[in-house]
Amino acid sequence: MVHRIPKIPLMAAILVALAGCTRIPTGSVGIEKSFTGHISSEVVGQGLYVSLFTDYYPIDTTMTRATVKGMRPKDRHGVSLRDVSVVVTYSLDPGKVAAFYRKTKELDPEPDSNYYTLGLQILEQSVIPYAVQIATEKSDLANISSHLSDYADTIQTVINKRLNELYPGINPFIIQSVTVPEFELPQAIQAQVNAKAGYEAELQTIAAERRVIEQRKALEADRATVQADALAAAAQASGLKPDQIIEWEKARAQMMLAQKAKGVGLLLSAGSAK
Repeated sequence: MVHRIPKIPLMAAILVALAGCTRIPTGSVGIEKSFTGHISSEVVGQGLYVSLFTDYYPIDTTMTRATVKGMRPKDRHGVSLRDVSVVVTYSLDPGKVAAFYRKTKELDPEPDSNYYTLGLQILEQSVIPYAVQIATEKSDLANISSHLSDYADTIQTVINKRLNELYPGINPFIIQSVTVPEFELPQAIQAQVNAKAGYEAELQTIAAERRVIEQRKALEADRATVQADALAAAAQASGLKPDQIIEWEKARAQMMLAQKAKGVGLLLSAGSAK
């Protein structure tokens, strides 16, 4: 007699086992924390792990965005911006994830996902505002507004320096890019920037007109050179003096004009006769 294992208890056992598992997906690593609170110094790779007595936190190491809005940093003259927004895109070094977490216990839910990231609040609440202020006070607002790409590069440099100072040897952040989607100047500064832009545009127009005039002068000089060379060649070939050739050219031109005028008169007379 064959004894069959009941299907319902077997399925229930499988579901219980799966409920006590944590999946670490591709592009993530897992932080391992025992029920006693001990945090492993090594992360685990992708896979399915039994988590009945051990917790596993999947940490996305690919790409995360930290966004800070409404900042009002001051420039070197103490003038405040009205509104600055900065977006920092970063990834994580898997080899430093465990050490960073052991030191900071900073574990943040990743926006729009079921996974975690590290240090998102540290970036948004501390490091990014600090970097924006340091980058802003290095220059004045009008100059910054004209060179936003350089401004973003300076912010990224300050962020990297600050993170290395705060977490020497265990800084897991790899800053991929920094963008400044919003940069609103005070109204008085904005008016100055607009006036400067209009003045620079006018200067560019004047410079373009000068280039056209210079090109025309160069063309006229080339024509004069060609005519002089042709006159010299004609004088040499004919044995006449250049001024004699010029007088001959004038006489020929007048004769041609007279012939054209005579031809027009004949046409008019023929039309009247008809």
